[in-house]
Amino acid sequence: MKTVLEAWGEADLEPARAALDDAVVWKSASTYAQGVFSFGGVYSGKANVIALLSKISTTYYFRSCRAKEIVSRGERVWGLFDCEGSFIPVHGGEAERRPIAFEIAFRWRIRDGRILEAQTFFDTAALLAQQGEIHKLLPQAVLAEAS
Repeated sequence: MKTVLEAWGEADLEPARAALDDAVVWKSASTYAQGVFSFGGVYSGKANVIALLSKISTTYYFRSCRAKEIVSRGERVWGLFDCEGSFIPVHGGEAERRPIAFEIAFRWRIRDGRILEAQTFFDTAALLAQQGEIHKLLPQAVLAEAS
């Protein structure tokens, strides 16, 4: 886990690609709050997960992803990482790059050195605030009242 995520923090997806099982299932942030992140949802199969990781890498540029704690028991591995980088809105350009720093937790199920299942957890509100998009979490009625 440490090797895969530290490489990802340096924009190297090859260790992740090599570690994925062909039938991997990846649950990515905001699986129940559609529209908050463009990558939220459940992705099945190695090709779909690689496409997801590539999509994330077009908007989020990581400079580092450092392990704080990794715990494993049997097939389950949990890791807590500090990530730093920048965010570029889909409509944006270089001038709109925003710095981001956040903790992210990963839960993996591994067998024979391959990731069978993965799930990510992070502070959605803190990340959206750093991106300047906290309004995405607020109901439309609250936004209407504020204007």
